[in-house]
Amino acid sequence: MYEEEVYTLDSLGEPMFTSRSSQIYIWRGNTLLKLFKAGVSLDLILNEEINTTEAYEQGVSKVKCHGRISVGDRTGLVIEKVDGKTLISLAGVKPGTVFGVPKLMAQLQINLHNTCTSAIRSYKGMVMSALDSEPLSFLTDREKRTTIEKLNALPDGDSILHLDYHPDNIMSDAKNATIIDWMTAASGAPAADVAATLYLLTEGEMIPGLNKAVASILESIRRMICKGYLKEYKKATGMTDAEIAPWRLPFLIVRLGIWNIESEVRDLQQKIRTELKNQ
Repeated sequence: MYEEEVYTLDSLGEPMFTSRSSQIYIWRGNTLLKLFKAGVSLDLILNEEINTTEAYEQGVSKVKCHGRISVGDRTGLVIEKVDGKTLISLAGVKPGTVFGVPKLMAQLQINLHNTCTSAIRSYKGMVMSALDSEPLSFLTDREKRTTIEKLNALPDGDSILHLDYHPDNIMSDAKNATIIDWMTAASGAPAADVAATLYLLTEGEMIPGLNKAVASILESIRRMICKGYLKEYKKATGMTDAEIAPWRLPFLIVRLGIWNIESEVRDLQQKIRTELKNQ
């Protein structure tokens, strides 16, 4: 734990930012408190602590984790504050920066995939755990066996994979950029992470509560970013669509079993069944 003190929610003030799983507060010195909501699994929080530490030590993130604290019945991580804004927020202030996002995303992710790690959980193991979770209980035993066979046929790999890699998880001050939010990271084959990013940039649910006009604009922007990002990544690495495609099914399973976003459940179930039929 960070230190043996008693903290209360009232003492934290208003959060800077709220996501599906956590709230970010100003903490001490140049640090922030990422306070997870009460329903978030402790295993996921511990994984994020491990993942954040490993990414920092491998030099692919500037976010240093200083440990855990408890606030009432909630657990938080004290993390280093990174200067700047997310790439999407930065584009809102400086629209011209959006055109550099695809290449920057590819470069940062390639650096990430050039790592080797034994400290972070296996992506294949993560998929297997998701397959055994309640949200995946709609699959028949035969469908699960088929999924496992397909998963076993894929390469293992030992690169750091982010698995929630998109412009809102990259911070930049227009000069330097770094990847943030390591809860769902794993170790595995780089193509698995690329498949995850393609899903997030083309099919992932947008920020809840956006009006239709804003959502439409952001949808167009993220699809433009996706096309450019994939082109840059493939050009730099030689990775092919054939290497990426088989990793779509594992990510759909992880997205449903680990994220388990209520509004996405039915759509993901249909996509998983479609993917099983098509492969």
